[in-house]
Amino acid sequence: MNKKIMLIFSITVLAIVMSGCVDPNDTPEVITGNEVLTAANLTVVRNIPAGFEYLGAPPISVDDVKRDYVDVAGIVDAAEGIYQDSYSDEMHITVVEFDDSDAAENFVNQYKLSIPPLARGTQFVEESFNGHYATRIMDYSTVGGEQVARYSYLWSNDNFVFIVDGNTEDFTQTRALAEATGQ
Repeated sequence: MNKKIMLIFSITVLAIVMSGCVDPNDTPEVITGNEVLTAANLTVVRNIPAGFEYLGAPPISVDDVKRDYVDVAGIVDAAEGIYQDSYSDEMHITVVEFDDSDAAENFVNQYKLSIPPLARGTQFVEESFNGHYATRIMDYSTVGGEQVARYSYLWSNDNFVFIVDGNTEDFTQTRALAEATGQ
């Protein structure tokens, strides 16, 4: 009786493997720690938080960064990843690579100086996650004739700068994506 059960089980497993439902060569991605960090591979979050979906990575150039953020020396490369949360809010992770950590820190400082101050309220809040501090930036956008809060997170890590932002009023959504970078 046991031989019949084993035979049926073996045939079933063989049929599943041969049908393509299970790929015996399919192994999970292993990060060895030896990969070269680039702006492009840092925008793709490996462990996307629940409720987020990766939408893609449109091209972004150094000139785009200088135009959209701040024009400083030392920018080497940039990349952007686009995500959507469960409320259909679009969120971005922009990673800018610099010559060195001093150039990256200069970018952070110059970018913060370029943001017009708020008429009232706290615009910059330092928060800690992933073993470092990041600046949460509050700004306002006009949506449907009303001013609504928008949040972004900004920090440098070695020679990279991370900017996480989106069209959400909920800074916890923006922070969740920022934390998910692992950086």
